[in-house]
Amino acid sequence: MRASRGISIHTGMAFLRNEFYNMSIYRVSFWINLFYTFLMMYSVGYVWRALYAANPNVSGVPLPQMISYAVLGVALEAILHPRNGPQIYIMEQVRKGTIEMDIMKPIDFQFYMFAKNMGSIAVRFLFLVLPSLIVAFFLFSLKLPDLSALFGFLCSLVFSIIVSFFLNFILGLLSMITMNIRNINWGYNALLRFFSGQMVPLWIFPSALGVISDFLPFRCIYAIPMSIYIGNYAGIDMLRELGVQFTWILVLGLLSRLLMKRVFARVMIQGG
Repeated sequence: MRASRGISIHTGMAFLRNEFYNMSIYRVSFWINLFYTFLMMYSVGYVWRALYAANPNVSGVPLPQMISYAVLGVALEAILHPRNGPQIYIMEQVRKGTIEMDIMKPIDFQFYMFAKNMGSIAVRFLFLVLPSLIVAFFLFSLKLPDLSALFGFLCSLVFSIIVSFFLNFILGLLSMITMNIRNINWGYNALLRFFSGQMVPLWIFPSALGVISDFLPFRCIYAIPMSIYIGNYAGIDMLRELGVQFTWILVLGLLSRLLMKRVFARVMIQGG
């Protein structure tokens, strides 16, 4: 157990160092991403202010809460967008014909992808999400939530990252069958943006779309943590939503393991 834990920590730290190294190389890309985040935060803040000026009850919550929700959705995109998921790496390895080198490593493939993805997320959180939120607090006069909401938000954010990883990992496994998932990934991103509540909160959806979103895992990625942050879910409601996220983690985790076994068996049979 101790040896396994030591390997896990060592692997995680290795990927974290590698991501710091990559960011130091691709500095121009980093500054472009940071500028894009600031620009999008200002844009969504301006749009919601204009909407509230026309109709103060447009979303059913006070303007400061709505701006906090919208700005948080933009900031979290740096770590939750599908372009930062493991499926892109897997698809490229499949395209180059070198995916078997990853599969044959003396480490569980799913854990390997998870550790690699978490290293990227940790760096992006430190250098993109946190600076963006700090600027947003001064730009929009945002306020921190109370301690219980902040703790719930952080727990929910961890769950959302895991849910996002499992969905992206499943897409990556599909690339071993279809060879190219660019169109699938594009469609997934469109569904995610619409049903996750990233830009438009789910509580203002028409009833039919609201019911559909309740049965999909996408709201676990953005809507639940952001709603907890602004206080829409508190007490029992917050615990219930955390339970929804945890349930999806179990379901998607089991599904991804079963699919991985089926895909690997197919790859081995075909001689891949």
